[in-house]
Amino acid sequence: MQNYLDRIARVLQQQWQPFEPDQLADYRFPARRERMIDIPPLRISLLDLIVDTNDCRLLQQRISERNSVLGKVMPWSHRLAYDGELLRALEHCTTLLNQQDDQPALGEQLTALAASKRATLSATYWNALNASEEFEDYLRFANQPLPISSSQITDQDAVAALRKLTEIGAALPQQLPPDRAHIDALLQALQQNQRSSQLITSLAQTTHGLHQATHMLTATNPRLLCPMQAPTARSKILLNVFVLFYAGEIQPYLAQLQRLGQPWAEAVIALRAVPDIPDATAHALARLAGEKNSLWEEYQAALTKHTQAWQDLLGACESQPGQSGWQTPTEG
Repeated sequence: MQNYLDRIARVLQQQWQPFEPDQLADYRFPARRERMIDIPPLRISLLDLIVDTNDCRLLQQRISERNSVLGKVMPWSHRLAYDGELLRALEHCTTLLNQQDDQPALGEQLTALAASKRATLSATYWNALNASEEFEDYLRFANQPLPISSSQITDQDAVAALRKLTEIGAALPQQLPPDRAHIDALLQALQQNQRSSQLITSLAQTTHGLHQATHMLTATNPRLLCPMQAPTARSKILLNVFVLFYAGEIQPYLAQLQRLGQPWAEAVIALRAVPDIPDATAHALARLAGEKNSLWEEYQAALTKHTQAWQDLLGACESQPGQSGWQTPTEG
């Protein structure tokens, strides 16, 4: 990009501003504490359950697990899975008590407890994501952009994992969350692929570069570049830049960004639509994709404007493909 901008600047006698790393701060996630939801603890007497629900061994096990030393410090992703297991145990126990019909008060207590727990599932889900380093790292900009490479670069597994996590959240509370092994596997898929972080950096840097190039192209008076609306020596050099460096070097990279960015942006937009998202998380995701001033939409707009700027300037010099001034450039 720097080489491309330098060549345009020399031909058009313009200047451009380099990308400043501080610009990436616009896409930094807010502090974790701003994205967490306060969920009041829901307590039930373990002793009462042991005495009164001898047939509900599974529920007793779940309560014991939560009250253990490890249970009290389990990560939020495991708490999400645990809440699903607890609700299944509560519903199973309630069914047993209803069949016995000799402990209606306890059955009503368990039913109310299950309803309260279901009501907090969405909050637990968002805490599971927002407290996850894997989730944060996946949507955090990287120090380096995507490498210039072939089509072998992919983010399919991580995007698929993000979509599955989105499906879990969207299905709550009617559909209970899966077990912790399933959730852990999805979070690990995010962690194992850093392409998203590199993509964020690439989109920011490339958008800036396209804006700089477009500014130089649109700031050039076509009448001075091609006084007779016909190719000149300077416009032929500019055409060389277009074919050899924009079409030859920049466009393949843009195609790579589009191939990786489109499914990534769609996954981010879908995640933001999951109910009960904290405001800070929603704002952070909106800065990445889905809103007019988001990273993905700004990149698309910059690309459209840049394409139009080339068409306008080359067209004014009769140098677009099919026009009289079009020729196969030679590198120089």
